[in-house]
Amino acid sequence: MRVVALILLGLVLGGACGAAGVWQWHRFGQKKTADDQLRAAAGQPVAPVDEVLVPGRAVDDTIRFRTVTVTGRYDATRQLLVRQRQVNDTPGFLVLTPLHTASGRTLYIDRGFVAATGAATLTPNVPDPPAGQVQVTARVLPSENGGLGTGLPARQIERIDVPALAARDGVQAYPAYAELISSTPSQQGLIALPPPDLTNPAGGAYVAQHLAYVVQWFLFSAFALAGPVVLLMLDARARRREPGPKPAPRSEPGPEPEPGPEHRLEPEPGLGPKPEPAPTEAPTA
Repeated sequence: MRVVALILLGLVLGGACGAAGVWQWHRFGQKKTADDQLRAAAGQPVAPVDEVLVPGRAVDDTIRFRTVTVTGRYDATRQLLVRQRQVNDTPGFLVLTPLHTASGRTLYIDRGFVAATGAATLTPNVPDPPAGQVQVTARVLPSENGGLGTGLPARQIERIDVPALAARDGVQAYPAYAELISSTPSQQGLIALPPPDLTNPAGGAYVAQHLAYVVQWFLFSAFALAGPVVLLMLDARARRREPGPKPAPRSEPGPEPEPGPEHRLEPEPGLGPKPEPAPTEAPTA
């Protein structure tokens, strides 16, 4: 029964660890593919926004970080602040301004960052965008999900949810937003946004970490499967080395005891040894 229990335990643990290793292998492949696509997208040449953000095309990792150019006019009346963001470990707000283009669609531009100067309920003053027509070079980012947030101070939102913004403003928007890289004419008064970290562009664990997890889980699986076999082999070896039962000591015959007086045999009358005759002397002459 103990042997069966050990084998079943090893199979269960080995199977669970093996399944985790397979999952980590898939995560490793997904992470590597995402990092490669994002680096490739960031290295693509600058293109007009209408060539990159095509209606009906998903904004995936082949489009994220693409650099685009777009011309239009900022709408300062609908400018918003995206709360609870950080740049260089400084908390503050992203400044999001809609840019109405000649195509009739609106591209929401993250123009930069302003540090928080008080409580989160206070909306800081930010400079207006350049007036008139501007030419913008920006980095494409996918829309955030979850809505704009509720119960917030005036002109503040929690997420850059492009469909929700378009519905709020009553405009036809591109399916993504963009981080400002440069503009003509240039803007003033905002902290420029840093470029993405292309050493780990998809975020989360590094590719090498996922690969290490794969090796780790498969090693655990091998140990779990081999463990019961090793234990049984060691148990069998220990049993073979155990000494068997000692044989009972063999008694050696000792000297026979002398018979006691009660066991001595007395000769019967007339049967005992005969006395020897006395020697006779020879007659003298």
